[in-house]
Amino acid sequence: MLTRLLFVTLLLSILTCSCKKLFTYSANEIQIEEKDRNQNVKNIERLQSKVQSDSFRFVVISDTQRFYDEMDDFVEKVNGYPGISFVVLNGDMTDFGLRSEYLWMSDRLQKLAFPFFLVIGNHDMLGNGRELYQQMFGPENFSFNYSGYKFIALNSNSKEVGYNGSLPDTTLLLKELSITPIDQKIFVFSHLAPFSGDFDRSLEQPYVRILANNGNVIYSIHGHEDISYSGQPYGPPVNYVVVNSLKERSFVLINVNTNNTSVEEIFF
Repeated sequence: MLTRLLFVTLLLSILTCSCKKLFTYSANEIQIEEKDRNQNVKNIERLQSKVQSDSFRFVVISDTQRFYDEMDDFVEKVNGYPGISFVVLNGDMTDFGLRSEYLWMSDRLQKLAFPFFLVIGNHDMLGNGRELYQQMFGPENFSFNYSGYKFIALNSNSKEVGYNGSLPDTTLLLKELSITPIDQKIFVFSHLAPFSGDFDRSLEQPYVRILANNGNVIYSIHGHEDISYSGQPYGPPVNYVVVNSLKERSFVLINVNTNNTSVEEIFF
């Protein structure tokens, strides 16, 4: 009897320990290892360490979501391009904002031969996705300077906050523009374009006026719509670009120099 009791006690102890290990996973898990944290911040540091010149080129992709094979092919393709300074993934890295999705796509991004940045998309905010983004990539709104140009990234996912007037943060945008030297040209990134059906209608015209009145914003670059677009829907001087979903196996290559800036969609 004593032997049986000891056996049962030992078995319960083993099961208790094992269960703690077996059932710690959750689809809503938000803990991120240090190596995967603050990736935008780390990549800004990488970018600043590069040799800078008047002419450079960068790549924009969007809406990678569950398109892992396409992402693998994109990384292989773009790594073979000469002179790329950085890559911007312009929102919807994930489909459901899950930790596993963030990590799967992050593993692929980290195979790029140059710095990369993630702009938060509406799908990236689902579930615990907003907190995961902040852990893995840092602040939702951020900016950096490179080769005499300024790059500003914004969270414009209005629908995910119930169109409460907080996204995009036009006050922050005004502040960023006000502290930018008057001769510095500016690129603005956000997942939703102001003409998107999911953009806060009460903020569309304020956003457009802020960019136009600044005079130095040359491009406002977006994703979300699963189409390719380039034009001036609100008139000059700001050019608006919408980058297609990676499922269409394309990316946008932007060449910048002192004389002009060109935008080219490339299929792979």
